[in-house]
Amino acid sequence: MGLRNKMFIQHAVTIVMLLTAMYFIVTYTLNKSMIESDTQSLNQYSALHRIEALKIVNDQKIDIEQLFSGKYAPFIASHLGSSINFQVQLFAPDETIVGSSSDKENLLKRDDIKSALAGDTATIIAEGEGTRYLIYSVPFWYEGKIVGGFRYLLDLHENIETMNQMRIWFIGAALGCLALSLLASYSFSSFLMRPLHALKQALKLVSIGDFSRKIEVNTQDEVGELARDFNHMSDALRHHIDMLHYEQGKQKAFYDNITHELKTPLTSIIGFSDLMARIDRLEDVQDCNFYIRKESTRLLNMVEDLLQTSLKGEEAWRIALEQAELGNIITDTLRVLQPTLKKSNILTSVKILPCTVYLDPKRTQQVLFNLIDNAIKHSDCTLLHIELLHDERCGTVRIVDNGKGISKQEEAMLFLPTEEKQGREISEHSHGLGLPICKQFMELQGGSISMISEVGQGTEVKLEFSIHPPNVSAVTKLIQN
Repeated sequence: MGLRNKMFIQHAVTIVMLLTAMYFIVTYTLNKSMIESDTQSLNQYSALHRIEALKIVNDQKIDIEQLFSGKYAPFIASHLGSSINFQVQLFAPDETIVGSSSDKENLLKRDDIKSALAGDTATIIAEGEGTRYLIYSVPFWYEGKIVGGFRYLLDLHENIETMNQMRIWFIGAALGCLALSLLASYSFSSFLMRPLHALKQALKLVSIGDFSRKIEVNTQDEVGELARDFNHMSDALRHHIDMLHYEQGKQKAFYDNITHELKTPLTSIIGFSDLMARIDRLEDVQDCNFYIRKESTRLLNMVEDLLQTSLKGEEAWRIALEQAELGNIITDTLRVLQPTLKKSNILTSVKILPCTVYLDPKRTQQVLFNLIDNAIKHSDCTLLHIELLHDERCGTVRIVDNGKGISKQEEAMLFLPTEEKQGREISEHSHGLGLPICKQFMELQGGSISMISEVGQGTEVKLEFSIHPPNVSAVTKLIQN
């Protein structure tokens, strides 16, 4: 039996089992709900009939025991059952039915009457006269003792018809769902089998020494991984065969592999390298060289941080708080990004006041890099205004652009974790921190980040840093989380 047929049969059996379970669950739930609803209605009628019976006793000036005697009980039962669609019976303390709203003598079973005379409300379902009845018996208490009781017999014929109609509808819907599910299963299994069939054909070619066949699978599941592994294997086999015959081929393959591994998005370094080619002054060249070295070190540190994040989880985001001049960090960041800003034709205006705050210089610079880089790449702005203010509580950095802005829906999701965010994605040339990580860095430093934006009006990002030493226990708790 082929894999496709096995998958089809397994899916069919699973669907049938699920539909069968759903059928019994729905049938049981609906039947229970109807019985509970009918029982509640009968309970309400019993309360009304008690009041009506007491009124008759008072109007007719009779004793309460006479209410459940053969003289008055038939009249009272007929009176109470005249305006309802179920049978009403009255029974005496000796379990005798002394009055009934119907002439039919049915359901002589008396277990419910015994329970009612014992002081409990009794509900049973019994068969009689070709149908089912819901029997509801309640005791009639008077001056602390039971003097009789009411018995209600509700024909469940309508409930049975409703259940039958529901069964027919459910079976029809289930058959329709089964047919659609099986059709979808067959189509899906055929879709899954196509790359496996291509893999089978490619393996036949590999067995005769033809390594040119490639499998194109654009999926992220095990089948796609298998296809990619096969392509890698085919390339490796062809590569090793070529190495045996051509030494130059071996050297070229080695060179290609090394250069492929060395591809890295060094945006800032490329920017300063381009700038060095257009300047003549030795001081400017040395300045560019300084920032190239600094950016190379920063990128290396970022790689190490990402490796630590992968290996140690929460231990990677270590924060080293110190008192530092925030204006110097902003100025240094703008110098590094100046070639990119100039290349993007973005003018900058800077207003910085002296401000000493508590922060981690490395993490703060990463936040600034990411925010300004986002403005360069995503906002389509022509002007970027950066302002540093402070009061007695905190130092505030405002980064304002005149770009296209973002919608309120996008704004609300920007700081969510990556798996929950459905907004703009950072390009491969950015620093890769992301706004959620920026928010985490700010909170770990005892600060905060917020954003205000309107479509067509630009975006403002505000960073707040504490002038006073932050709460160490709160920062430690954030690191642990």
